[in-house]
This record gives sequence, structure tokens and C-alpha cells, in this order.
Amino acid sequence: VRRSETLWRIAHSYGLGVNALAAANHLTGAVPLKTGQQLFIPLPVESQRFLWPVRGSLRSPSNDGIDIAATAGSLVRASRSGRVAIAAHQLSGLGKTVVVDHLDGYVSIYASLEQILVSPGASLRQGMPLGLVGSRPLHFQIRYDVKPKNVLALLPH
Repeated sequence: VRRSETLWRIAHSYGLGVNALAAANHLTGAVPLKTGQQLFIPLPVESQRFLWPVRGSLRSPSNDGIDIAATAGSLVRASRSGRVAIAAHQLSGLGKTVVVDHLDGYVSIYASLEQILVSPGASLRQGMPLGLVGSRPLHFQIRYDVKPKNVLALLPH
């Protein structure tokens, strides 16, 4: 838990209901969260919508994706279920990159990773770890039929 974070904000960033997050952590009533407190984040119920791949601060939104600055070592999770199409240790200009094919025309791209935790061909459920953030922000893109989509319009607000 970071300073000023609420249970609602944390739950929403992981695509969870507040009650589900509270129940998973045995929290009752309006007990305030404490900075530094650790919460258990249950895997969300399978969803066809995209979820944030990592919690952090948004940097440099652009037409081809977003950059998310997160604490080094943070797990990057599959935004939706799919199959790992690419797990490359050096893509030109992107560094360590994972591409997940969602098998419906959509792909999600996770670039500038510190470490890759999956192999090509692996099946991923939404929320499963696929890499780790390093000192650089995660670059995240969603494409449909190879065309970049507005990532922020597809993620929970």
C-alpha cells in the first residue's frame, strides 16, 4: 500500500471488486489502510476486458501505448488470457519483450522488462506473471490486427 491509496483504488487497478479484495485480506468496516501494508491480491475472475499489467504511475501516453513506472522487481501480469507469441530478450528499441496473442485479433505487448518469466507458446490466464519491471518503465501496448489501439480507453479507469 502506497501513501494515500484506498482499498477501492487498489481493487479497481487489479479489476477486482472492493468486497472481494477486503474479504481476501480479512478487512472489515472502514479500517484505513497503512502505508507499507501488504495485501493479498487474488487472481481476478476471468474477463474479456484488459486489466492493468502492473501498478505504478502513468508516464508518456502516446498513440502506440503507455509507459508505467513501477517499483523495480514488480511483477508484470497478463492483461488478458492468451498465448505467448514472442518472448524476446532483445527486440530492437524495446529490450526484453513479451507479446501475448489473445486469439481474437488482439495482442498485448510488454516491453522494457528486466526479466522474462514465460516462454513462447505458453498459455497464460489473465493476471498470471509474465515478467518483472526493472529500472525502466514498462512500455505497454494493445494492438488489434497489428494497429495500435488507445490503451487507456481499454483499461479500467
